[in-house]
Amino acid sequence: MLVLDGGSTSILPKLPNDILKSKLWTSEALVRFPDQVREQHTEFLGPCNVISTYTYQLDESIYDEAEENAPLDVVYSRGMELPLQAKQQSAQANRFVAISLGSYAATVPGAMEYNMVYDEEDFDKLYNFHKRRLERMQRSNPKAFASIDFLAFESLPHVVEASAVLKLIDDMKGYGKRCWITFTCPSVEAIDRVDGILESVMKGPLTYLWGTGVNCCHISLLPQIANVLEKHISPHPTLHAVLYPDGRGLWNAHPYSPNGIAPTPREWAQAVAPYVRLNDGKLLLGGCCETTVEHLQILRDLITSETAKSSQKL
Repeated sequence: MLVLDGGSTSILPKLPNDILKSKLWTSEALVRFPDQVREQHTEFLGPCNVISTYTYQLDESIYDEAEENAPLDVVYSRGMELPLQAKQQSAQANRFVAISLGSYAATVPGAMEYNMVYDEEDFDKLYNFHKRRLERMQRSNPKAFASIDFLAFESLPHVVEASAVLKLIDDMKGYGKRCWITFTCPSVEAIDRVDGILESVMKGPLTYLWGTGVNCCHISLLPQIANVLEKHISPHPTLHAVLYPDGRGLWNAHPYSPNGIAPTPREWAQAVAPYVRLNDGKLLLGGCCETTVEHLQILRDLITSETAKSSQKL
């Protein structure tokens, strides 16, 4: 079992409010505040096995080099170098870096990661979107790219994009990385959609897929989501379950706005920790939107405590 870091949004309270106006969202931090990004990576390396790049929404389709006053290739390179530097400087063992690759929908205004619907005719567009972005990232710094451990295709909203990414992973032999694909589940109504997507994914090809699951979901949905993941993933012994819920309150289906009070870091961790046994422990477990180092540290402590108790029983 591996612990993933928290959401890139956890850096926002440390930065000026105007960063929220950027089309790049938290990827804007790579352009303007690289030192803070490196510090954030270092902090997450304490409790977490896997840290993610700040490249979720970073794509040439929404990146304006003149406006940002920095070449995109420089920012891509920086996005990989910062967590790799933090990992190298860390004394922790069993630490890894994942490239965060948001869905095509993440480049479309309006929180479309939650409700974007594609046509079958969009398959080639989606395949080429992900292929082009990865190729450019690799060209920006081949040495850094070679040192990356995971590719995280995150927040996919629809089965057509899942199929496109799965084919790309297979065509490119996973780029020599461990690859995972996760899907958004913002409401109880979305669970059936996720169920259908995973059913399609399990038809393969799966040779180069390391794991799959759900991100960007509320902790109240975890029991149902876990059942769906167990049903689809457990028959495939090489696959890992991937699960990283939000730290915020439940989101309404329409419109997409926070509803309810966010759990405290301890409440969040207590809700997540029991799923450490999901898929017989072949699992990546962590946090998504508004989860901080505190959330993940408490989660790590709970997991460590439970592991110690289990060992004593043996």
